[in-house]
Amino acid sequence: MTSVMLARPLVVLVLALATGCARREPAARDSASAEPSRAAPAGVDAGPPEAPAPPLRVERVRVPGDLPAVVVNGKTGAPPRIVFLPGICSNVLGYVQAFQGAAHAHGGVVGIDGDVPCGDAKDYRSFSWDQAKLHARIEAALAAAGHTDIPREGIVLVGYSQGAALGEQLAARHPRRYSRVVLIGAPTEPSAVSFARTCAVATMSCQRDVPGKMREASARIARAKVPSSYFEMPGCTHGMMSDGERVFEDTFSWLEASARPVAEDATTTSITGVLEGT
Repeated sequence: MTSVMLARPLVVLVLALATGCARREPAARDSASAEPSRAAPAGVDAGPPEAPAPPLRVERVRVPGDLPAVVVNGKTGAPPRIVFLPGICSNVLGYVQAFQGAAHAHGGVVGIDGDVPCGDAKDYRSFSWDQAKLHARIEAALAAAGHTDIPREGIVLVGYSQGAALGEQLAARHPRRYSRVVLIGAPTEPSAVSFARTCAVATMSCQRDVPGKMREASARIARAKVPSSYFEMPGCTHGMMSDGERVFEDTFSWLEASARPVAEDATTTSITGVLEGT
């Protein structure tokens, strides 16, 4: 088991409202209705073999008018489907590297550093509590990573500590955009009201951080009829990452399997990818 020390905590308010996912009752699985084999019959040309998946890459991508974003590509070659927000006095690169394989397997990730320097600590930053500015910064980073619009199913928003508090605000304000959310070690008590229109919410904690709070937050959200589950990183304390590949693989797989479908009238959303004043 490897633990990596990466950051420190904080506090925040919550904002709620809007429209996002459709309600869905769990459906019984019928093994007799499984898809038939897609193998070509004997003697029939199956066509050229599929192109191999692109190799995993972690790189810094220039974002016009902002700090570079850290990007892990997805295995399909499509623009990343996950956004990661770290906590106070953090460097996002270390976090993203802790689950880069899981991110690559589940669509790729864009990691965004805070917009406020952390004192004299070189390369460590925090976020201001400007939700609108952060929303614009996320759009600009996604555009730099290859998006021209947000897909109708939205994106996965992962926040750790301060990033979790801001992620809750963003999910409440833009439920169609941030349709699936992962909250890690939140400094506040996550509110079920904030996620009323979210498709699924995973909560997470280091084993020696706030597991009780994040487990109860998941139960509270689930009682509000929003799919939710708790995941735990073994042995670590706040600001650390432990066994990240396994835990995030489990988390992303659960989100994909358990999320409510998006609303029937959901559409793609164009983004400009340009920060105001640039």
